[in-house]
Amino acid sequence: MIDPITFEVLRHRLATVVDEGAAVLRNVSGSPSVAQSNDCNVALLTAEGEGVIIGRGIASHAMSCIQTAKYVLKHHSENPGIGPDDMFFSNHPYIGTPHQTCGVMVAPIFAGNRLIAWSGAGVHFGDVGGCEPGQVSIGARSIWDEAIPVPPIKLVEGGRLRKDLEEDFLVRSRTRVQNAVDLKSMIGAHHAIVGRIMGMVPRYGTETVVEALDRVIGISEAKLRSILREIPDGAWSCDNYLDYYDEKRMKVYACRLTLKKQGEGLVFDFTKSSPQARAVVNATFGATEGYILRAMLGIFGFAVAHCPAALQRIMRIDATEGTIVHCAWPAGVCKGTTSVTQSVWQVATHCLSQMLLSSEKYAPRATAVSRGHLILTDILGKDQYGSLFAAVIQECGLAAGSGAGVSTDGIDTGGVTEPEVAIPNVENNEFRYPLLYLYRRQRTDSEGPGKQRGGVGLSMAYMPHDVAGIPDVMIHTHGVTFPSAHGLSGGYPAAINRLTIKRGTNIAELFQRGILPGEMAEIDARSEETPAPFAHDRLAKGDIFEVSGGGGGGYGDPLDRAPERVADDVARGLVSRESAAARYGVVLNGTRADATATAAKRAATKAERKSSAAKPRCAPLSANGAAGPLVAGINEYLSIVQAPAGAVVRCRCGCILSQAAEDYHQCLAVRETAGQTHPLGRDRETPGFTVREFFCPNCWTVVDIAVVMAETEV
Repeated sequence: MIDPITFEVLRHRLATVVDEGAAVLRNVSGSPSVAQSNDCNVALLTAEGEGVIIGRGIASHAMSCIQTAKYVLKHHSENPGIGPDDMFFSNHPYIGTPHQTCGVMVAPIFAGNRLIAWSGAGVHFGDVGGCEPGQVSIGARSIWDEAIPVPPIKLVEGGRLRKDLEEDFLVRSRTRVQNAVDLKSMIGAHHAIVGRIMGMVPRYGTETVVEALDRVIGISEAKLRSILREIPDGAWSCDNYLDYYDEKRMKVYACRLTLKKQGEGLVFDFTKSSPQARAVVNATFGATEGYILRAMLGIFGFAVAHCPAALQRIMRIDATEGTIVHCAWPAGVCKGTTSVTQSVWQVATHCLSQMLLSSEKYAPRATAVSRGHLILTDILGKDQYGSLFAAVIQECGLAAGSGAGVSTDGIDTGGVTEPEVAIPNVENNEFRYPLLYLYRRQRTDSEGPGKQRGGVGLSMAYMPHDVAGIPDVMIHTHGVTFPSAHGLSGGYPAAINRLTIKRGTNIAELFQRGILPGEMAEIDARSEETPAPFAHDRLAKGDIFEVSGGGGGGYGDPLDRAPERVADDVARGLVSRESAAARYGVVLNGTRADATATAAKRAATKAERKSSAAKPRCAPLSANGAAGPLVAGINEYLSIVQAPAGAVVRCRCGCILSQAAEDYHQCLAVRETAGQTHPLGRDRETPGFTVREFFCPNCWTVVDIAVVMAETEV
């Protein structure tokens, strides 16, 4: 057994080794998506391929390392064999990576003849081939229409790069120069990690290093099991929908999760999810697992830090092969990181937070969903110097609003839960690519309203610069027809994504007059259009592309938000005066909230809820029941308490809705409102959705919100 002091020294040393590997990965790559956005990660694994510590970049890259290392151990130990200084590369989504443009490299770490650990590194490539430039083969019918994946190959053998295999990978790509550098960046990260681990062996001994790796997992697992024992057993469900524009129509796929918690274990049941698509938007089982782990790291990171093995030891995933979350070969998956995997992340976050709300101790750690579906564009072509370029314009996705917490607002343009994921500087993108940004700023009214509001999202406009145009603009965006960033405890979902292109503008004339427009409305154009959310488009000189992303989900009834906080949001330009009144019931007098007018407005809003909502299907048991001992929480407003006749569901106002064993939703007033979708043009049908609000029939507080797609509802 390692003594506690030595273990703490080694634990911090191992974490530092991982940080160093990540720094080398970013610095060698130099690609804005890797070096600035941190669309990459590294991992340190046990000899069996369990994840001990991963970096603070995008977690799914590290999960791919775990899955790939386990595959190599199972299938390649004998042939071609695993030896010191070997490195295996793969971008195969049915083995490890979520999609083909994510590549990983894993390297065994030997002490003498003994395999003691693995290092892993993963990056996002701009292009790896396929029928369309960039990462998404728009219109693909199966994986055969997408970039052909590479199963794990021994790219580095005995410390020597296999040039034949490197060429086999690079020849597929339109961006082979950057891809070659990114391969070297992963090799460099491995040299850093392997070298540091091997430096620890002579000083501490092989057995001590191996035990330290195992102990990191064991301690994190013990902490997690202890937390789960304190949370009531139960089951929580959530649906999320994916809008996919294919074959000139919008299709909808449902991601349905029931999270079951019993004792120290969690079961993620996705068996009611929609059948798989033919291509593009599916998730393999491994990708689904990776995005569940992303959600769990965000929720339980305070206890397990960045140790995925601890999470994997207490969870099970039930998913039916042939569905959107567990597709069967040869279904295509080229949008595997930014399509239904985002739905998986969102429903997992929502259900885990619902679970935390049942515990008085851990309820403060619950959070609404951060950002909805991603809004993404790839641009490719030749720059003003004749060099090929490929860029992923993903700022609106990476800098979306964070979800609201129980006692805090979501972070404005705060993005996701991985601490080192960021967006590139405008100047860096303009230096690297033939682009000019007109603006990039926080988007007003994009938050999910609530007692604690979600963070606002990002809006930006850019245009070609110093070139005749950008010939390949690959638009691949979800979340343009209905909201997908769920609120929590009656908080509302965030805004949908929006795309607008103005063609043949007068921007050159405005520049000559010294005018830098701050709104699209200030720019005249030959035409204005809403591009299809999945399209191969182009931008000519003088065309302007505006991209606006959503924010994070809200927490709690917006009428419970402190009026002075709403006034501050308006003063900062995050919420409009109109929305302050309509969403939060706050009336402003100048820059301050008018207390009398606000009280009247909020009373009128509750009266309007009462008059417009349908009556409960079942009458509540009592309008004002005494509060007994707490059994479990449900959310901000509802709880299960002990009553003389048994456990009941009680609102904070005192209304006893139902027996705990009954469906309390039947005792809530319901209002259904048809959602307003983003217009996609006359030739593009968009599915309708309904926002379903549930009110306590006594105090008329909104206690739950659901976004429902009629065509997929169970």
